[in-house]
Amino acid sequence: MQQRRALIVAGAAGPEGEVIGLLRRFGFASVVQSDGVAPALEQLTGTHYDIVVLPVHDLSAEQLAAIERVVRQDRLTFVIGTAPQANPEIILRAMRAGVHEFLTSPPDPKELAAAVDRLMRRVQVERRQGQVIAVHSAKGGLGTTSIAVNLAAALAANRRDARVALADLVVTGGDVRVFLNLSNAYHMGDLASKIDRVDAELLNSILTPTPSGVWALPGPDSPEADETLDATLVTQIITALRSNFAFTVLDCEHHMTERTVAAMDAADRIILVTQLTIPGIRSTQRSLTLFRRLGYVEDKVCVVVSRHQPGDILSPDDAAKALGTEIFWKLPNDYGPSSDALTRGVPVAEVAPGSKLTWSYGQLATKLGGAADSKHPNGKRNTDPPSLRRLFGLRRS
Repeated sequence: MQQRRALIVAGAAGPEGEVIGLLRRFGFASVVQSDGVAPALEQLTGTHYDIVVLPVHDLSAEQLAAIERVVRQDRLTFVIGTAPQANPEIILRAMRAGVHEFLTSPPDPKELAAAVDRLMRRVQVERRQGQVIAVHSAKGGLGTTSIAVNLAAALAANRRDARVALADLVVTGGDVRVFLNLSNAYHMGDLASKIDRVDAELLNSILTPTPSGVWALPGPDSPEADETLDATLVTQIITALRSNFAFTVLDCEHHMTERTVAAMDAADRIILVTQLTIPGIRSTQRSLTLFRRLGYVEDKVCVVVSRHQPGDILSPDDAAKALGTEIFWKLPNDYGPSSDALTRGVPVAEVAPGSKLTWSYGQLATKLGGAADSKHPNGKRNTDPPSLRRLFGLRRS
């Protein structure tokens, strides 16, 4: 059985000996006790717990908000709230903050066991759901939307048995619609207005299938959506997409609004786009500092260099040293195919399938989402850059 970790706050789960014995039956090898909510929140930063049991009747508004962030950030951490009485107002506040189960304290061992059982079954369902990749840069003009569109297309090409969604979270001025020529498509606002009854059928009717195999959800047309599309709604939309698509790529806003942070929290990986210039690196340094303050683990954030060319002011090694982290991937500067793809409203692979940029997107997709379906005639996957394939052909042993 998988080894699990639990955090019990201020004795909220009942007598320690009984709780440890109960949780061990569910595979909990570690049961950590915390004296209060404040130290528990510190323990939750950077450490994963499968179950947290805490007293919700004593939580301040700030502590409830902090719990909500933990739940958003780590969707496999489940929270059980307890209180001496089943006060409807307290229960409602707790549930709005992301608490998954409520029990009166001290909880009956059978009721606690039933709640843990429900949540651990839910873990198995959550782990079978799709992967979410957020594409972000704090600085405009680095090609974030282009990367989101082409990464989604590359994921769809690599994994033809997997459904891929692309969602534009740029509320005003999003360009996914332009990059994929979606003139009459439904948009994010249409889905947001029906979020209370979202299912696979509704998603299929609102998202637009494209020839590249990507199901696209453009940003909303109306400026009023800036007020209605809040962090909670963004989280709900991402959850729905995760449940119905193997991969969901999010094109995020440059400025860090609450909904942008919600998208980052919900994502499995963040593609942080940069360029090898002084302004680009400085912007990326600020983003990385913010991500560390938000408690994101190191392998969640992937720094990707866009428009890389040998004559860049900084080398990749210089950039990695300045940023304090490795460069996850470098996308080559390939202006011709990029410009042609944007003019036609299609991914680069459709106008230049043999280009070095198409190859690079394919390899990035493989690194993030697994091996491609395409193979050499001899059964090996095609992983050589186009330049090497042109030079040596396909005669590889």
